[in-house]
Amino acid sequence: MSRLRIVTYLSSLMVVVGGLFSAASMISQSGAAGTVISGTVRATDGKPLEGVGVSARRDHDRFRTTVYTNHDGAYFFPPLTNGRYRVWAQAVGFDTSAKEAALADANKASVNLTLTQIEDFQKQLSGTEWVASLRDDNPGDLRMKAVFTTNCIGCHTASFPLQNRFDAAGWRSIMNVMLKIQSIGIFTQDATPDGPIKEYEDELARYLGRVRGPESALDLKPLPRPTGEATRVIITEYDLSQPGMPEWIMEHNGTDWSEGTPSRWDGRAAHDVAIDQKGYVWFTDDATPGRTLGRLDPHTGKVTDFALTDQTKSAESSHALVLDPLGNVWFSNGIEGNPTEFDPRTEKFQRFPRPAEFPFSGDFIAIDGEGNLWSPHKEGAYKLDPHTGKYTNYASGLPDKANYDIAIDRHGNAWIAQPGGNQLSIVDAETGRVDILPLTFRTDVETNDKDRQVFSSVTLTANTGTPLEKGPRRIAADRNGDVVWACEFFADQLAKIDINTHKVTEYRLPHRYSQPYAVTVDQNHMVWISMLSSDRIARFDPQTASFTEFEIPTLGTEIRHIQADASTNPPTVWVPEDRTNKIARIQFRTGSETR
Repeated sequence: MSRLRIVTYLSSLMVVVGGLFSAASMISQSGAAGTVISGTVRATDGKPLEGVGVSARRDHDRFRTTVYTNHDGAYFFPPLTNGRYRVWAQAVGFDTSAKEAALADANKASVNLTLTQIEDFQKQLSGTEWVASLRDDNPGDLRMKAVFTTNCIGCHTASFPLQNRFDAAGWRSIMNVMLKIQSIGIFTQDATPDGPIKEYEDELARYLGRVRGPESALDLKPLPRPTGEATRVIITEYDLSQPGMPEWIMEHNGTDWSEGTPSRWDGRAAHDVAIDQKGYVWFTDDATPGRTLGRLDPHTGKVTDFALTDQTKSAESSHALVLDPLGNVWFSNGIEGNPTEFDPRTEKFQRFPRPAEFPFSGDFIAIDGEGNLWSPHKEGAYKLDPHTGKYTNYASGLPDKANYDIAIDRHGNAWIAQPGGNQLSIVDAETGRVDILPLTFRTDVETNDKDRQVFSSVTLTANTGTPLEKGPRRIAADRNGDVVWACEFFADQLAKIDINTHKVTEYRLPHRYSQPYAVTVDQNHMVWISMLSSDRIARFDPQTASFTEFEIPTLGTEIRHIQADASTNPPTVWVPEDRTNKIARIQFRTGSETR
C-alpha cells in the first residue's frame, strides 16, 4: 500500500473512531437520561428575552454548560449529571440573575430567572462594542478608529484598554510601553521601537484622550443578542489548571461580565487546539511556565501537562499544532524555531533541528497530504520530511513582510499570509517557485499621504500597520475544494482565493471591528471564523454567502484559533479562549430536538 493510501485509510479510520468516542463522551458527561434544567428568562416587566445565555455549573466541576433562550424566553439544558448546580443568566444591559438547583436520578428542575436592566453597563461590552461606541462623527475620526484598530489591538481585544479612561498624556504613556513590548508581555528597554506605533503615537493619543478621556461621553452600541439558529447551541467551557496545581481556577476569568475584561496575566494559556482520534483535546501553550503541551479530557475536565525542557530545565513554549495520521502531535517550537513531534503513546518529544543556514521558523505549522510538515519563516517557508529529517527551503528572495500563518491546498502548495505586506505568498511545491499575491488597499476609510508614506517606508508587522492594509492573518485551505480562505484582520472581511486563478473575493463580516483572526473549513465546506474582539464565532456558508454568529458566554475571550471536529455531524467546534484560561466546545442542536 502506498504512503498516500495509508494516510487516507488512517484518516478515515480516525473519523470513525473519533465519532464513536465523541458520542460516548456526550453520554458520559450527560448522566442519567431526563435529568434536565429548564425554565424561562424574562425582564422585570414580564417580557420574554430571546438570546440570553443561561449557564449551569455543578459543584466542584471544572466546566460549565451554557444554552440560550428562544423567542419565548425559554431554555433547556441537555441531560446533566446529578448534583447541585448554580444556574445563572446574563445579558448586556442587565444585572446577572442566579439561583440554585439540585438534580437527582431522572428528575427535572425548573428555574425561572428575571433580569433587571441597569443604566451603566460599559464593563459588559466586548471589544467590538467598545470600538463601535467611540465617536466617529467625521471622516477624520473614522480614520483614527482605523489607526487604533491596526496599532493598539493586534495582540489583545479592544475591551481591555478601552474599559479605562486616560487623558492624552496617559494614553501616550501606554503607547510608549507598547513601542517596546512583545505580544507575550515582555518589555525590553533596548528593543527597536515599533515603527507604525511610533509614527502614529501623537495623533492617536490626542484622539483617544478626546473620545476616551476623563470627561468623554459614549453612545453605547451593544450588539444584538442571538436569535433563531444562533440560539440553538450548547456550549461547554473547560477551565484549565496550571502545572502542579490541578485544582487551580483563574479567579477573574470573564465569567462574570460585571467585572469587565480580565487581564492576561493569569489567563494566557491555550493558543491552538486539535482533537485526536480518542476525543482528547490537545492544546499548545506559549505562556504558562512548566507546560509545552496540554491534553484536556472532555469527560472530566482534567488537564494533563507535558513539558519539553531546554538546557536550563525550563519548559519550552508552543504556538500552533497539527496532528498527523498516526495521532502524533506536531507543534511549532517557539524557542528553537523548528517543528517538534510529540508521541502520545510514548509521551516522548522528538526534535528535528533545521540546517544552520535556514532561517528561524515562525509560530505556525501545517501538514500536507504526504505527511510533510511546513513552517513559514521570514524569507518564505520550509518543508520537513519527518521520515528522513530532510528539510527543503523555499525562499522568495524578497524583503521580509512579516510572514504569519500557513496552509496547504489540495495540490500540496503552501499559502502564507503576510499581514505587514498586505499580501500572501504561494509556494509551488513541485517547482519551488514563490509567487506574491497582493491584496488591494482598504476603501472603507479615508486615508491620507501620511498613511501611504508609513506603508512604503516603515517596517510593518503582523500587529501594527496603517489604515491602508487589510491584514491577512490566519488562513485555511479547503482540502476538498479549490479555495483558500483568509481572515482580513484589519478590514473585518473574509477573503476567498481561488487556488487556480488566484481570484480574490471578499465578504464583509456582520459587525465592524470584530477582528476576524482564525479560520477553518469543515467537511461540509462551511467556513468557521474566530473573532478576536467580539467574543463570538461566525459560520460562513459559501453557497448563500451568508454569516451566522454564535456568542461565547465569556467576556474577553481573545480567540486565536478554531477547529471543526469532523467526527460529528453537524461538526463540533472547539476554540481556545486565550485571555480567559478556558477551552470551549460548541455543539449544535438539530431540528429534531424538542424541549
